Amino acid sequence: MQCPECQSTHINKNGHKKGKQNHICVRCKRQFINDYQSQKGYSAEVKRECLKMYVNGMGFRAIERVKNVHHTTIINWVKQAGEILPNCYEERNDSFGKRIR
Repeated sequence: MQCPECQSTHINKNGHKKGKQNHICVRCKRQFINDYQSQKGYSAEVKRECLKMYVNGMGFRAIERVKNVHHTTIINWVKQAGEILPNCYEERNDSFGKRIR
């Protein structure tokens, strides 16, 4: 095992942090956890499924109950998806000169 800061191999154990073994570099005193593989957030598949449920008419809180994803997270995903969509709204007039929206 190497220190991520100075690449030294002179490492000591230094207790536990969030249930994982914490290490300290003897040379530069940097503390680190060897395994940084824990992924934050939800997978792309869960996000896709939640957005699909929303598009098909399901409410935010109903999706929350089914998928165990907080409703504000789903709202943020919908906003993000809306921002990347093209702005296709175009006002025009019908045959009588009335504005159509």
